Amino acid sequence: MFELLILVIGCYVLAALSVHLAYRIWRKKQQSSKHYVLIANVSHKNIEWHARSLFSFSKRMGRNVRLTILDRGVTEETRAIVERLARGGREVNVHQEELIPEATKKDGKRSHTAEVDGTQLLWMLQAEGIVSQADHAVLVDLQNPTDLSKMPF
Repeated sequence: MFELLILVIGCYVLAALSVHLAYRIWRKKQQSSKHYVLIANVSHKNIEWHARSLFSFSKRMGRNVRLTILDRGVTEETRAIVERLARGGREVNVHQEELIPEATKKDGKRSHTAEVDGTQLLWMLQAEGIVSQADHAVLVDLQNPTDLSKMPF
């Protein structure tokens, strides 16, 4: 009689553990990481603040965040900051973009060019293998104040 009771309780425990395991696997598949692409150029000085704020927010929320900095001629100091962040165990990459001449700028916007807009830029980054479709990439131009609203903090 006692063995039968232990067998029934063991079956219930095994069923509960399998349900919890299945839920964790399903939740991990559903929870996708965010990939932020920051466009930085020579005149941007707050890139370290933005990157550290992004990583601290993601740590508080428990979300996986990847960061790619699109280099449009950043200084060596900025490169050192990014390398320091990458050494700290964070997923930070720097992607060199060819410098676009100032004559091709339109509408007085510093970040948008006549040939490449944000959507085309994301497609180009996806074609180069930097951004994947599952990453849910968010393109943030640090020179455009309205783009800063895309940041989660």
